[in-house]
Amino acid sequence: MKKLLFPMLIMALVLPAVVFATGVQEGGINPDVLQVQLIPSRDSAYLDAQRMPMQKLLEAELGRKVNVTVATDYNALIEGMASEQIHVGLLATTAYVMAADEGAAEAILKSLRYDVDDLGKQQKDKPMVSGYKSQLVANPESGIKSVADLKGKKVAIASFTSTSGFVWPANLLADYKLDPEKDVIWVNVGGHDNAILAVYNKEVDAAFTFKDARSLFEKESFHADLMKKVVLISDTSEIPNDTISVIPKLDARLKEDVRLAFINMMKKPEGLLIMQKIYNHEGYAPAKDSDYDQVRTYLARQKQWKF
Repeated sequence: MKKLLFPMLIMALVLPAVVFATGVQEGGINPDVLQVQLIPSRDSAYLDAQRMPMQKLLEAELGRKVNVTVATDYNALIEGMASEQIHVGLLATTAYVMAADEGAAEAILKSLRYDVDDLGKQQKDKPMVSGYKSQLVANPESGIKSVADLKGKKVAIASFTSTSGFVWPANLLADYKLDPEKDVIWVNVGGHDNAILAVYNKEVDAAFTFKDARSLFEKESFHADLMKKVVLISDTSEIPNDTISVIPKLDARLKEDVRLAFINMMKKPEGLLIMQKIYNHEGYAPAKDSDYDQVRTYLARQKQWKF
């Protein structure tokens, strides 16, 4: 028996070191540095300027090192979570569904925002909502008065995986008996803000964005006439809001810490301000995977199209 004692002591000492080095504990993955990534739903240079303030706020809330980065595109963030190199992703609606269906993401929160009226004004006198709409906007000189008028037109989108920028709009076109593959010319401009600018600058005839992406420019005096040059044509049905998601194998306690960190961050003026700047988030609510089943229905329908 004595001969077995020394090897067992060695194993007892080595095993915790191995566990610590890999960052995997009994409860799941618990990294030394929590990797958080933003999805580029607006200009990546703008988001890059906001990531360090967000990182500092999360570090203060979590009491651990955090690294916040901006993904090159929607797919890169999904791949990063699938490979478990990214632990927390701020995933847009469709990106969340794609990641969740790969077993790469688990929604712990969904964002809350104030609804907006048809003039783009936030309805702060009403409760915040956990859903939003896509909007069709156009240049007044384009002749577009309805979705049916989009045939043969150039339409700007943020991304082919953007829920409000493409998934809902493509299905809306199909509802109007338009062929999403052949009847419009999609122009991927890499952000909802860029889609609005493309209409403003007459580079395209129309754009689909979240409602109301025009508010992204309300404080910029050199776009003072934007509401006149980029007019609302139509809304879509409601879309579930974007998510704060984690990789499923993340340590259970750390998942809860991350969830509480985002909630608590929004209770502080500086935290609220930075999340307003990044994604117009005003608060968070509990999320469950079934909230996104309509997205799955639309994505299944969309498989017949090649984009």
